[in-house]
Amino acid sequence: MKRELWIIAMLLAALGLFNASLQAQGVDVLVTPDEIQLDVGESTKIEVFAFTSNKTPVKVDSIKFSVHPDSMGTITPDGFFIAGKHSGEAEIEAVIYVGNLKLRKLIKVLIGKLPPPRFKVVVEPEKVVVPTGTEQQFKVFITTRHGERIRPKHVRWKVRPESLGKIDETGLFVAGEPEQQGKVIAIVDFDNLTLRGSAKVTVSPPATGAISGNVISDNDGTPLVGAHVKAVRLGKIHWVQKSETDDSGNYFVGDLIPGIYVVYANARGFIGEFYDNTRNFLEATPLNIAEEDTVGEINFSLSKGAKITGTIYTATDSSLLAHTHVQAILVVNRKVISHAISDENGFYQLESLPTGTYVIKADAAGFKKEFYDDKKSFGEADFISVTEPDSVGDIDFALAQASAITGLVTDNQGNPIAGAKIQVFSAIRLVARLNIRRLIVKETRTNENGEYVAEVRPGLYFVHASAEGFNGQFYDHAQDFLDAKPVRVVRDSHTTDINFELIPRSSISGNVKDEVTGEPIAEATVLAFPENRRILDLLRANDRVGFRTKTDENGNYVLENIPAGKYLVVAEAENYLPEFWEEADNKKDATPIQVEPGIDVENINFTLIHGGSISGLVASEVDSVGIAGALVVVTELHTKFHRRTFTEEDGTYKVEGLPSGDYLVHVVARGFFPEYFDDARNRRQATPVTVNAPDETAGINVYLKPFKARGGTIAGRVVVDDEDQTPIAGAIIIAVERNHVQPQITFTDSDGNYELTNLRAGRYFVFAWADGFIGEFYDDAKVFQDADLVKVIANHVTDNIDFALTPEASTGIYAVSGRITSAETGEGVEGVMVQALLGDEIEVTTVTDENGNYVLDNLPAGTYTIAATGLGFQTSFFGGDNPDNALPVTVGNGNDAENVNLNLQSDNVTSVGGSDNTTAIPDRFELFQNYPNPFNPETT
Repeated sequence: MKRELWIIAMLLAALGLFNASLQAQGVDVLVTPDEIQLDVGESTKIEVFAFTSNKTPVKVDSIKFSVHPDSMGTITPDGFFIAGKHSGEAEIEAVIYVGNLKLRKLIKVLIGKLPPPRFKVVVEPEKVVVPTGTEQQFKVFITTRHGERIRPKHVRWKVRPESLGKIDETGLFVAGEPEQQGKVIAIVDFDNLTLRGSAKVTVSPPATGAISGNVISDNDGTPLVGAHVKAVRLGKIHWVQKSETDDSGNYFVGDLIPGIYVVYANARGFIGEFYDNTRNFLEATPLNIAEEDTVGEINFSLSKGAKITGTIYTATDSSLLAHTHVQAILVVNRKVISHAISDENGFYQLESLPTGTYVIKADAAGFKKEFYDDKKSFGEADFISVTEPDSVGDIDFALAQASAITGLVTDNQGNPIAGAKIQVFSAIRLVARLNIRRLIVKETRTNENGEYVAEVRPGLYFVHASAEGFNGQFYDHAQDFLDAKPVRVVRDSHTTDINFELIPRSSISGNVKDEVTGEPIAEATVLAFPENRRILDLLRANDRVGFRTKTDENGNYVLENIPAGKYLVVAEAENYLPEFWEEADNKKDATPIQVEPGIDVENINFTLIHGGSISGLVASEVDSVGIAGALVVVTELHTKFHRRTFTEEDGTYKVEGLPSGDYLVHVVARGFFPEYFDDARNRRQATPVTVNAPDETAGINVYLKPFKARGGTIAGRVVVDDEDQTPIAGAIIIAVERNHVQPQITFTDSDGNYELTNLRAGRYFVFAWADGFIGEFYDDAKVFQDADLVKVIANHVTDNIDFALTPEASTGIYAVSGRITSAETGEGVEGVMVQALLGDEIEVTTVTDENGNYVLDNLPAGTYTIAATGLGFQTSFFGGDNPDNALPVTVGNGNDAENVNLNLQSDNVTSVGGSDNTTAIPDRFELFQNYPNPFNPETT
């Protein structure tokens, strides 16, 4: 009876009688596969299933697919994805429309074989089903690119969503409410990096169900070997299991969690079907799978589809054209599309076609797309009719050339380089200060023979080639675009023989020892920072943070895969002071290392000395109980060198690796007033702590006074803008009422959470920033003029004021510093966000202190535009009125840029963020001095 009711329900859905109540019922979609792994040039089809909350299938009206970045592949409107010509990671976005509903899904894509990451956090088990109320123990390891497995010392465990369950500090997970899927996330601090890994968790009864059956040919009854069978679960939990038929056509799909499933089978050359004997998802017969239940005799009889074949040629010389994308589009329903890719002989085969009339389309890189027979549009195309299971052959194409650049990439021995990256830049717009990554007009990869085709408009271009393990090169044999030879492209023609001969990259190697004992230092970190910014911009994102490695047990290291250029190299280790080569404690005194193409640099050795430390206890002054997770920042009085840590569970802390000097110790904890050592509310009253390296200065205890929340509250969370939403500890949060001069400030805890209390009722601008991240105003605004105001009500919590901060694009060793003043008063302006821009991209941000001073650090060598934006002031640029006429600021060759001062004009804005209050924004933005910024040396 249940089965009959389901059939009736699906028939009603097919008739459209369910659509009026879609929103009331709730609609979910399942995209399969949700993760894709392909080799370069391979293809796959993405399928989308929609159903209501009561597990009734519903019709998908339309889907919009897109690939990010688009250089990683192409996707058709019906979800046929063709991987690009190089290895890498991508994401496919599917925007799905069902009735008046719009849903968004993301599909992770891995193409080819990627080089292993330097470090990877692995959570085991990686995928698990946990019944409600039961426990699952998770373990975490850090794996290196050399295959080592390291147990991290400190792990923070998170569960997303929080309703999925609870997890303790040991990784013991207790499942929450049923019918949920999410992640257990492990966050570890390792090698001065914050790393994260995750495991997929499904809260459900055990996956003990199964479906079995047989797949045969409808034409002659023979078993179909290697047919694909897929069981798709309908409901909140997305669960898809797959199988293939054996030599007898039998299949078994196991590991099914209880629920309602539809089953689909297909085989090459045959038309796929849903059980029971339908090609339409809406007409599928669902199966109810219980725990430890096997449903058998779910059989399929597939019909052999029709076939269309042909060959692709070039119109200019009739050469065979491989890798052409060919589509068969059903005339009466253009959403029905079949796909094929031509082989090395130009041959293609469109198979598994249902009976019907089709238009055939061919599209290849560097050539004009064409409809059969030699037509420019769908409306002009010749129709091709086919009947199952017949074939139609000789549907050939001769494609005309489009404007393009072609060539060959080899190594210096003449061997072709497959998967080399080709980047084409506009020669007209490329200038020294712009971020040249933003001026790429085309990006492609070489094929297995080292050949490439880059289709571009007619014009003048610079072309750059690069490959893993090789030095990049502009055409013709130039390391920099300033020396490059422009390439001219004319209409409907290929500019040929734009060839490259790449030279292998180099290495830097040496040893790290203890200066006093002469003993090797294992696990020391060695970093090399390029001095040529334009070379840095052309590197992969992972390389733009500098080149990094670790020493082995003998203190030896090798920095591999180093492009030619000039570098500053630094070594650092736990409890030691960093050292630049050669025997320098700062970059200004460092000796640059020149790396030539294909030549290894050896004997870059370091001798490190131990740093001092400060240790103590952070506790409540009421009962002397230690406070866990308090932020402790120590700052040297004269050099502004600073380090931070968080207190342990018992409130103890230790900050290590400190040079000799006098330090201020500042502590911030949630629910307490911040304080400087010793019992001081601001830095002027603070007692300096003397450090004599390598000694420990112990007993620096700080007792905090608790406060009670009153007035209004703003609360939220600050995370990394990534898939796992990793919390950012120690982020600074500033809130200023639109019509009041006194802002409030706090910091996020170890979970990324914050609360700003004691706020009077009103509308506030809220700003978040953290070291190594791009600061922003709420909600996702880079300048306050674009910010949303947050309404605060007395004795009420305004929550979910969350931030997802973007990591800085690059990391370097240089700094730009200066002072921001008011043009009207000449005084320093506090709380202004200062930005270092490369073109129109924000590289680094910071916030001014109470005197208007700022430091933009962690900048790579290069030339930047400096901008400042603050409440009550116009956004200003150093040396100019806008980014185009601003003066460039250059750092590099061991030199920072100082005295980069900006004078801000008042902004007579009377309405921002949709407020109905017409009072002007104040022209002063002052932070309380007892809330300094722990990441800006000028404020700590």
